[in-house]
Amino acid sequence: MLGTLGLWILLPIAVQAPPSRRTCVFFEAPGVRGSTKTLGKLLDAGPGPPRVIRCLYSRCCFGIWNLTQHQAQVEMQGCRDSDEPDCEAPHCELSPRAHPGPRSTLFTCSCGTDFCNANYSHLPPPGSPGTPGSQGPQAVPGESIWMVLVLLGLFLLLLLLGSIILALLQRKACRVQGGPEPEPEPEPGSGRDWSAELPELPELCFSQVIWEGGHTVVWAGQLQGKLVAIKAFSLRAVAQFQAERALYELPSLQHDHIVRFITASRGGPGPLPCGPLLVLELHPKGSLCHYLTQHTSDWGSSMRMALSLARGLAFLHEERWQDGQYKPGIAHRDLSSQNVLIREDGSCAIGDLGLALVLPGLTQPPTWAPTQPRGPAAIMEAGTQRYMAPELLDKTLDLQDWGTALRQADVYSLALLLWEILSRCPDLCAPSPLLSIPPPFQLAYEAELGSTPTTCELWTLAVEERRRPYIPSTWHCFTTDPGGLRELLEDCWDADPEARLTAECVQQRLAALARPQEARSFPESCTHDCPPLCPEDCLSPPPHCPGARSP
Repeated sequence: MLGTLGLWILLPIAVQAPPSRRTCVFFEAPGVRGSTKTLGKLLDAGPGPPRVIRCLYSRCCFGIWNLTQHQAQVEMQGCRDSDEPDCEAPHCELSPRAHPGPRSTLFTCSCGTDFCNANYSHLPPPGSPGTPGSQGPQAVPGESIWMVLVLLGLFLLLLLLGSIILALLQRKACRVQGGPEPEPEPEPGSGRDWSAELPELPELCFSQVIWEGGHTVVWAGQLQGKLVAIKAFSLRAVAQFQAERALYELPSLQHDHIVRFITASRGGPGPLPCGPLLVLELHPKGSLCHYLTQHTSDWGSSMRMALSLARGLAFLHEERWQDGQYKPGIAHRDLSSQNVLIREDGSCAIGDLGLALVLPGLTQPPTWAPTQPRGPAAIMEAGTQRYMAPELLDKTLDLQDWGTALRQADVYSLALLLWEILSRCPDLCAPSPLLSIPPPFQLAYEAELGSTPTTCELWTLAVEERRRPYIPSTWHCFTTDPGGLRELLEDCWDADPEARLTAECVQQRLAALARPQEARSFPESCTHDCPPLCPEDCLSPPPHCPGARSP
C-alpha cells in the first residue's frame, strides 16, 4: 500500500526538475506485462521502490490500483504518453476501469501535478458504479483484455519508434562522415552481389570532400601513399556504379585525356560500410569550370585545353581493335565543364562516365560489354541540361541510328566547352594589350539565361530561336584564319546534327588553328577585315553591336 509514501524523499529531485517537465512516481508490480519506462527518464530517489520518472512526452501522471476485498494494492505508476482532458485534475481521483477477477476491480487515475500519482485521494464508496457488489452498471470482463491490448500496442509503438530513431542516428553518422547514406541491401535477384566481389582497402585514406551530388560523393584521398580521387556511391546508385565501373574496365580505354581508373572497392570514410567505391586518378587543379573561374589562359594554353579535350572525346567515340583487344565506341552524354578535369600540364581529362553508353559498331562487342539501353527513353537520357543538344531538348534524336546521333550530341556539348575556354583567353579579347582583360567566367548561355535556366528556357533559346553563345568580333582577328574560330564553333553546334563535325575533325581543325602565328596576333589586314569594336565587346553585346548573331 502506497498511502503512507514519504514525499520528503522526492522533494530534492522536484526542486531540480525543469518547470517544463512533469515529475511522477514510478512503480511497476512484479508480473505486470509491458512497461512505461521509455515514456520518461528514471531518476534515483532512494535505495528501493518507488522511483521517480521525469516525463518526456506529456505533463500527465497516472496510477493503477487493484481493489480486492476492500484492500487497495498499487499495480503501476508513471507517465502518460500524451495529455488528455482528464490530466487536468490536480489530484489522483480513482475511477473503475476493469474487473480482472470476480472480487477485484482495477481503478485508474490521471492527474497533472508533480507526484500527484503517489497516492489516490479517496476510494469510491462501496456500491458506487464499478465497485464489487454494486448494483449499478458493471464494467464488462472484456475490458481487462482491452487494457492488455492497449499496453501491448503501446509497447510495440515504442519498439517501432526506437527502430526509427536508431536508423536516423545511423544515417546522421554516415552523413557526418561524408559517405552515402546507409540503405537496405538490394533485393536478391536484382543483380550481382557487388559487395562480395569488391575488396576492402584498409590502406585507402579519405581526406576531404571535393564534390557532392545526389547519390555520389567525391573525396580526395590516398592509396599506398599516392593521391587519388575516391568516388563513393550510395546503395541507391549501385546500378550506376556497376555501369561506370564496367566502362572504366573496358580493355584499351587508357588515354592521356580520359581520367584514369585505378580500382574498385567498398567501404567509407568511417566505421560504417557506406557503399561501393571507384578509385580514380586525382587532378588537384580541379574541374575545367573551377579552373576557368580562377584563371585566364593565353592563346597557347587555351589551345592546349581545347585540343586535348577534342582528342579525349575523339578517342571515346572511336571504335577500334588494338593489340588484339576491342574498344567499342562510347558516347559520354554528360560532357560539361564540371565533368572535365585539368591535369598538371594544363591539358584536359574527361571524367564521370556515369551516363556513358557503349555504341553499336561494325564489330559485335564482346559479351562483357556494358548492357545496351532499353528503349528510346534510355537512349535519350542525358546529363546537364545546359549542355544538351537541341535534338535532346525537343526529343527528336534520330533513334534509327542512335549511335551516330549520340556522337553528334556530344560534339554540340564540346562546342559549348570550347566557347567557355576561349572566352577566358586575353589574347582574343582586344587588339590592344591594355584592353585584353576578359570578363568574369560565365557558363554557356549564362549571359542569356542566368545560372539556373529551366528546360523550357533552354528549349526556347536553343531550339526555337536557334541562338548560341555570343562570339565577339575580336575573335576573327587573332588567328591567321580570321574566320576559323567562328566557323569551327558554328560547325559544331549547328542546329542540324547531320551538319556537325565529328570529334576527330574538330581535333584536326584545332590543331591547324593552334599553329604558331607568323607575325603578330593581329595581322595588318585584320584592321580592314574586322568590324569595329563595340564597348565591352567581350561581354554579351547590345542589339546594335556588329558581330551579334542569332542563327
